[in-house]
Amino acid sequence: MAEEKRNSYKHRIIIDEREEITITGVGNVLSFDDETIVCETEMGIVVVKGNDIHIERLDPEAGILSARGNAQSVEYTEEGIFDQKGGILRRIFR
Repeated sequence: MAEEKRNSYKHRIIIDEREEITITGVGNVLSFDDETIVCETEMGIVVVKGNDIHIERLDPEAGILSARGNAQSVEYTEEGIFDQKGGILRRIFR
């Protein structure tokens, strides 16, 4: 039931004044630290980069992630996240 509910939400990314970040349609947070959040969404892998980023709320039932910090970039990728030869996680954390 929760899976059906999550799939009914639209995917959106809202960044308010580069400080408040809200992502809907989130299925899973793959990785995060104070500079990067990597999450699976209904539209692919989303990577948010910035400074002093902190996840304030993660609601898996509703598929909502809320964070605060200084957002510098947002990137979508459909690459293999754990690809041994240079997947996105390998590039992010080098």
